Amino acid sequence: MRKTSDMPRRQMALSLQMIADELDDRLWDFTIQTGDQARFYSCRAFAAGEVPRPGVLYLLPPECGGFPWDQYPYLSLGDRPGQAEHICVHGREFVETVNEVLRIFQRFRDFEAELNWIVGHHGSLNDLCAAAMVYLQNPVYIHDSVFVILALPCHVEGMLELEYNQETGKYFIPLWLVEDFKFSEGYRDTLRQKKAAIWDTSQYPYHMRSLYVNIWDLNYYRARLLVNELHAPLRPGDRLVVEYLADYVLMILRREDMSARQNRRNLVSTLRGLISTGEADRRDLRILLTTLGWRERGRFLLATLQTQSGENDITSSSVLRSSLSEAFAGTFILFYEQELCMVADLDEARLDPASFRSKLAPFLRDSLMYAGVSLPVESVFHLNTAYVQANYAMDRVFRLRSHQWCMSFDSCALEYLLSRVETPTPLPLYLAPVPRLLRRYDQEHGSQYFVTLKTFLQNERSIPRTAAALIIHRTTLLYRLEKIFSLTRINLDDETARVYLQLSFFMAEEEE
Repeated sequence: MRKTSDMPRRQMALSLQMIADELDDRLWDFTIQTGDQARFYSCRAFAAGEVPRPGVLYLLPPECGGFPWDQYPYLSLGDRPGQAEHICVHGREFVETVNEVLRIFQRFRDFEAELNWIVGHHGSLNDLCAAAMVYLQNPVYIHDSVFVILALPCHVEGMLELEYNQETGKYFIPLWLVEDFKFSEGYRDTLRQKKAAIWDTSQYPYHMRSLYVNIWDLNYYRARLLVNELHAPLRPGDRLVVEYLADYVLMILRREDMSARQNRRNLVSTLRGLISTGEADRRDLRILLTTLGWRERGRFLLATLQTQSGENDITSSSVLRSSLSEAFAGTFILFYEQELCMVADLDEARLDPASFRSKLAPFLRDSLMYAGVSLPVESVFHLNTAYVQANYAMDRVFRLRSHQWCMSFDSCALEYLLSRVETPTPLPLYLAPVPRLLRRYDQEHGSQYFVTLKTFLQNERSIPRTAAALIIHRTTLLYRLEKIFSLTRINLDDETARVYLQLSFFMAEEEE
């Protein structure tokens, strides 16, 4: 039993020109008078006394009387000079003519049925173009508004040579031709076309004509369907055929939009679970990894972005998300906890953390946003840790309110770790006494021993670097250090003692 289609079935109608094209292909002798307005869903032999109906092509036998020649289209044997659109066939028998017209209608109905089947049973744009190639006897393909190929069932000799983008895995119109289009008034004219039209050899490379139709979604230009004149001459009636095809293309594009939105919702749900809990359903995770081209283990970076005002502007954030998606390969961007959240596979993006932050900086500057960036984590199951890191770095940026728009967690990791230290009695009681002793001595004697020792440790006990940092002479520094050692009796040759002392300096400043 066939699955019921979830798409509406469409019925196309033939024009008199389409019928004439088929007769011409078979070398029939006929004359035609058409304004290309009449459309036919069926045909039948006219019987005397019958009341004609719209949408029917009437086949008139010899010696036929009573037909309203000036009101309804018809196909007759011999000359029947009426005012309505008509075809007059010469040198054929009536039965032969009826059978030929029935064959034309059946061929068109078979084509229509195949298109409806493709659309109704989740076929692709490639399937649609393949069916059109058989009917039109010429190569058919579709590209979008930025010249990326959406459908190309096969590439035959004589067609435009396409270029391939390894990052996106898609073919596109060569950049040299795209550049020509940018400065071509003739090409810009084609973008305004609402009906099918011919792109002749003066406009197209390789001296090849094409029939094209723009795919419009309301007033938005989405794509273009082209038929290259390589295997058979383009026929006048083909224009209506490609206009019908444009409707089917739009249905598939809209269906893909809906599917993409649903898929995105599913991917967002899975990522939100990983960010909030570090867990995900294995089936959902497999879909996520397959869709994004990620591996479960790799190098993942997470960044959170907020406006510098701290207000949640969805419109501007959505525009920024679109720009970031184009610029950062291997990165999925979503809204999470009223923030814009970037999850990047660094291997897929071919970036290291420093390059990622450098590439992000211009977007932050132009959008007046702050960003906190995590350390790389080695599994998608650690994205919850990455989010904690990025969020803490973001909070740090907001607290500082400096010219630094982007902060990495490693810049504030020590502060984060020490803020998580719990002691049964007040924390300052566990710090080394040296910073407090020097602070008190400085206050009583007007010296600068606290900052001197702190800077000396920060510069890894380098005399030249410490003197330069404090903007004092080397001799002055040596005098201060000698006084500090005599006051504190500290041993800086002990690595553990140095780390403990540095932490105490850091936490003493945080306490203040």
